[in-house]
Order: sequence, then C-alpha cells, then structure tokens
Amino acid sequence: MKNSNKSYETDTHEEHNFWKDFKPWIIICVKLEHGPNCPFKVTPFVVLLLWGLAAAVALPLGGVVPLAIFVANNTCDYLDKIFLSFLFTTSGSFGVIVDEAFNARKVFDRLQVRNVVLWTAIMDAYFQNGCFEEALNLFSEMKLDDISPNEFTFAVMLNSSAGLSALSHGHVLYGEIEKSGFKDHVIVGNALINMYAKCGNIEAASKVFSEVMYRDSITWNVMICGYSHHGLGKEAMAVFQDMLAVGECPNYVTFVGVLSACSHLGLVKEGLYFLNQFMRQFGVEPGLEHYTCVVGLLSKAGLLDEAEKFLRSIPVKLDVIAWRTLLSACHVHRNYVFGRRIAGLLLEMDPNDVGTYALLSNIYAKAKRWDEVVKIRKLMRERNIKKEPGVSWIEIRNVTHVFVSEDCEHPESSQIYEKVKELLAKIKPLGYVPDVASVLHDVEEEQKEDYLSYHSEKLAIAYGLMQTPLKAPIWVFKNLRMCEDCHSAVKLISKITNRMIIVRDANRFHRFQNGCCSCADYW
Repeated sequence: MKNSNKSYETDTHEEHNFWKDFKPWIIICVKLEHGPNCPFKVTPFVVLLLWGLAAAVALPLGGVVPLAIFVANNTCDYLDKIFLSFLFTTSGSFGVIVDEAFNARKVFDRLQVRNVVLWTAIMDAYFQNGCFEEALNLFSEMKLDDISPNEFTFAVMLNSSAGLSALSHGHVLYGEIEKSGFKDHVIVGNALINMYAKCGNIEAASKVFSEVMYRDSITWNVMICGYSHHGLGKEAMAVFQDMLAVGECPNYVTFVGVLSACSHLGLVKEGLYFLNQFMRQFGVEPGLEHYTCVVGLLSKAGLLDEAEKFLRSIPVKLDVIAWRTLLSACHVHRNYVFGRRIAGLLLEMDPNDVGTYALLSNIYAKAKRWDEVVKIRKLMRERNIKKEPGVSWIEIRNVTHVFVSEDCEHPESSQIYEKVKELLAKIKPLGYVPDVASVLHDVEEEQKEDYLSYHSEKLAIAYGLMQTPLKAPIWVFKNLRMCEDCHSAVKLISKITNRMIIVRDANRFHRFQNGCCSCADYW
C-alpha cells in the first residue's frame, strides 16, 4: 500500500483495472448486508469490509485513491464518520499510505461534497505528518468555505498550534471555542491543556485543568506531563495523587510523567519503587521511556555507575537517547573520563549521532582539552557530520521573530545589540562572568566574550524585553540545548528586569524568575 512511486493522477490504466476487478466486491458487500433488492448504499459494515479487502490485497496507490474518491462521492454520512477519517488519520494514515499528506490533499480536493468531518480529517492528516502550519491554513480555508468547526476540528487546531509553539494562535482559538460552546467537550479541554503546556504557559494550562467539567485519563496525563516538562515536580506529583484519589487508573503515559517528576525532585527511591512495583500493580509494563527517565533520575543524583549498570540490565532494546542522557550527566558532573567512555559506546551505536559529538566536544572544552576538541571537529568534517545551527524565536504581536547567533538580519538589529550590551553590563556586578572557557582557545579573549554575548536566545530575550509591557512574561523557543553561559546570564536578567522568562530548549522548559531556574541548573 506504500507503493507511491507514480502519482495517482497518471495511473489511469491501473485505476481502470482496479475498478474492473474491485467494483463487484462492493455490490456483493451491499447485497450481503441489505439483500439483493436494496439500493446501493455503503454502511459501516461495508466500509470496514472494503478497508479490510484493500489491506489484504495490498492495493497500490492507484487502487486506494479511486476507492476513497468513489466511496466518498457515492455514500451516505456513514462514510464521513468512518471511512475517510480512518484513511486520513489512523496509524498507517492516508497521508502515510500515499507517502505525503499533500497527496491526501489531492484526494480531498477531488471530493464533490466536503463537510466538517472531511475538513477535519484532512487537517488531522497534515497534523499527523508534522505539517502544523498547513493544518492551520486549512482551518482558515474551511471557514471561508462557510463550514463551522466542531469539537474535533478545534482539538486538531489546538494540537497544531502546540506543534508550532504558537501561543497567540492558541489564544485566538480559545476565544472561538468559548463562543461556539465546545469548551466543555473533554477532547477540547485536553487539547487546550496540551496547547498551553507546550507553548510554555503552564499557568494557563493549570487554569483550564481546574475548570474542565469532565476528565479522562488523557486529561490527567497531559497535566502531569506538562508540569514535569516544566520542571515542576511537586505539582506533577500532586496531580498524580489527585488522579489516584478519584479512582482514575494510571497508564503507560502517566508513569512517564511521574518518573520524570521524580527525576526533577531527586526522588531516587520513589522513582525505583514506581518502576519496579507500583506500575505493575496497575498492569503497566515498563518501556523504553520509563527506563530512560530512571537513567535521568540516577544520573541527576550523580549515581553514574548505577545508571550505567541500570542501562545494561534493561530488558528492552536501548536507543541512543538513553545513553546520551548518561553522557549529558557526565558533562554536568564534570566526569570527563566516564564521559569519554560512554561517548565511545554511543558512537559505536550510531557513528553519525551529532548530539554525541556536540556533548563530547563540550566535555573536552570544559576540561580545556583543546586538542581533543579540534580532533572531534576534524572527525565531524571527515564524516560530513554538520552540527545544526542554533536558532531561537519569539512571538511578538502574532509575528514570529527568528534569530541565529550574531544575527544582523533583523531590521532592529542595532537596537537589539545595544539592549544585549546594556543587560550584560547590569548583570556583571551581580556575579556574571562570561563562560569563555567553552570557546576555542585560539580566539582572543575579547572575541570569545563577543561570541558568547550574541547567542540567539540572548538576542530573542533582548527583543522581547524591548517589545513587551513591563512585568509581562517572555516566551522564547530554541532548537538546541541552552548553553551554560546563556543559562547563567538569563537567570540574572530575570532578576534585574523582574520578569519571568521561559525558554524551551531541546531538553525542557526553563522558567527563569528572580535569579533562579526551574531546572535547578541541571538540564
């Protein structure tokens, strides 16, 4: 079914042969259910049987597409709810069957009648394939087509906003949801909590959670995991206790959030108890995500040997993320010998893992082993492994502003640079010392400091301070791990500006407030 080398638009001969062979099956299905004299009509029974036949014979693209279009244009409302939604949105979704969500759009555009269910299905196809902006654009198109969204539409749109970290867009959707009366639907409430948590506004997520009329396991899980991702372990554990108190059974996802919370709180004994005993009381078999959380828990506590022994005893196949968690701990705890050995294991598993090279380079830089740093960078060049450039972005009045290190492309670059200089001058008397040790030794000290001063997150934060009201929180998003110099600087910037500054990097959310960070300097 994944044979999509040729566009369905050119497979006319294949389509003709498909219908020649397959259409009799449709008639048979109808007669089986309704008798020989009934009019042609497709019901859930027929739809599911057709899908089973399509899967069983592994229909090529030229077969699946006309099947979708033919049934769509010749059936009743049952199709809307079952068949195309199933094709577009399930695992092995229609977007995956035809390789691209954009090809699913071609099918959608050829349908004669498109109601809210079909619009939502194609939006979800984009969402499932990570095309969040395209999903949001379709929402605008749907409204121009005079189609009103339903609760499922809003859920997909909120999750797409979360995928883009588009907080302002999520706010607008929330206003529409309140007007439309869908706020009390559990699927909408869950999506709202998820959107606010992933966009960095955990307070708004908590408010929605406290106001929802109905809660299912997803509601509890989204709130627990949201708190954990923000480093708010106590709050996550409190929600977990409330979940148990109301009789809601925790599941696989619940314990990922709980074990992550234990890691943030340093609850080693409790975390091991949850993994080894409590999970099994609820019939939950530990998986890779749980084991990775426990590695993080042991590593954060400085128990590196125990973490390695634990990794080697895990009864599931490990990925590089679990081992990289341990390597990251070696960097934090300055255990360079241990880190070098773990990095060697990681590179045996995946010689092209750029994250391992970056961490190992940072470890050597901290130890001032510049010769080793040079060797690593040379090895990366030889293997054509390129480090992803750091990018930070901030949303100001519905416009996303993107920055890279030493960025001069922004129209207000000169003012932004002046703001950064002003901030750094103010925090130096409070103890800020640029971490020039992390910059290669063959660069002059002044150049090292300049290089650190204009990292992308510093530029984004400075612009946020320039463009937002006093005391308003600032949300910045970054694609890579936040460096130690920026972390130290932003803690003090939050203090002198009396602002809450939330930075989401590749690992977690950092909530800077009054000179402290929610990560407790471990990330």
